[in-house]
Amino acid sequence: MRVVIVRAALETVSPRGPKAAQVLSSHGHNVILLGWDRECKYSKVSRQEHYEAHRFRFRAPFGPKVLAFLPIWWMFELLWLIRHKWDVVQAMDFDTIMPAVVAAKIKRKKVIYEIADIYYKLVKLPGWFASICVFVDKLFIRCADGVVLASEGVVKELHGIPNKNVVIILNSPPDLCGEPQVAAKDKDIFTIFYAGALFRSRKSNLDKVFQAIKSMDKVRMVVAGYGDEVDQITAWASEAKDKVQFLGKISYSQVLAKTAEANLLVALYDPSVYVHRWAYPTKLFEAMMCGKPILVSKGSAMAELVDKENCGLAIDCQSVEEIKQAIAKLKQNPKLCELLGANGRKVYEREYSWQVMEKRLLSLYSAIVSKC
Repeated sequence: MRVVIVRAALETVSPRGPKAAQVLSSHGHNVILLGWDRECKYSKVSRQEHYEAHRFRFRAPFGPKVLAFLPIWWMFELLWLIRHKWDVVQAMDFDTIMPAVVAAKIKRKKVIYEIADIYYKLVKLPGWFASICVFVDKLFIRCADGVVLASEGVVKELHGIPNKNVVIILNSPPDLCGEPQVAAKDKDIFTIFYAGALFRSRKSNLDKVFQAIKSMDKVRMVVAGYGDEVDQITAWASEAKDKVQFLGKISYSQVLAKTAEANLLVALYDPSVYVHRWAYPTKLFEAMMCGKPILVSKGSAMAELVDKENCGLAIDCQSVEEIKQAIAKLKQNPKLCELLGANGRKVYEREYSWQVMEKRLLSLYSAIVSKC
């Protein structure tokens, strides 16, 4: 079966598209990834081991400013889907679903709607406009032959999913560690790692972490990613080279390597941002997979999971002092770090591994194939 997976940004530190492509390809499906290269950095067409990637090379900003450019991307996506042969299109998020549904109706093909993020919740919109977006989103959900959700919280945020064929596929990484990684590369330095989109609108509170570690001995923060906070983070690295290392945009394999080398991961997203209250970011499961403790924000679904599985610490993300105390507690107690990391690894193997998610994805496609 010919499958097209559409995601506006293919080259991200959360590779849901490539992971799905690898699973489907290994089970006999012919897979193409279709995406938008906003930096014009990649080839228009490239061949990977498990899939072929096709990109729309058109410059556009990241973050909320991209909204003005979406109609151009939608036109490209629609025309591409109409011109090429495929059996199923898997559209990831609100910024890809409309052209996919239209093309599927025209060609009488199947469409899967994957909701990794509630797109219009990431941007502050007037209440009436957000309500319209929810209404339109549910229309697309009804039109889909199947729906993939990144967490159970999406059901609550959308007040129900009007589709009977729904699976939950969490942002779990493939198992590349095998055993908990309890020893960091540089044993003399307690290393905190963060990789992800670096936009002020996300309120990741890395500035609070920087303030917390400035006066701490033998502690450093390593940051990787892209966004409008890069200049600020670069300034921190210049101001205190022994405290902050900025890697820029790195590959996902490098993200996992740095995760395995670190002592602690942070995901201190502010729950005042709507999406942070229910989402499970990839780095939570990366920490579990690598057997590393993680700091998360109180008042979030992540905190509930971390407390339940005893695989990290939930703290007030706005309190520099509380962040400092949590880091000091873990730095001074390697056995606690090892215990929290081992707990995370166990629950990853039992409930949250990518192997578990693979079975859910393949089950969904089996149901779709039976209808083709």
